[in-house]
Amino acid sequence: MKKIAFMFAAAALMVACGGATKTATQEQKDSIKEAIYAQEVEAAKAAIQAPAALVEGATAEDSAAYAAAVEAYDQAIAAVKVDSAAEAFKQKVDAAVAEFEKALNAPADSAAEQK
Repeated sequence: MKKIAFMFAAAALMVACGGATKTATQEQKDSIKEAIYAQEVEAAKAAIQAPAALVEGATAEDSAAYAAAVEAYDQAIAAVKVDSAAEAFKQKVDAAVAEFEKALNAPADSAAEQK
């Protein structure tokens, strides 16, 4: 999540310094949410075990079983979704947005030190 917050730190440096507390725009919040969603999907896909490679000299039955395993793997990968309405997901997004807003409101020299 630090990676996401640092990604937006550059944008925070461009924002003019003002007396008011800055908050993330809806577009920035959506971008953070989409990045976390993509990370969760990739993590879920990585957890799916790929079928073992077909060894040389395999029988027709082995080939058929391998083809079925590959098809099941492909379907499992395609079916991966993350419940973005789950409380745990919302907490991750809220924490990332809070981290972003913290960086957004940090003095410019403090943001440079965090890199």
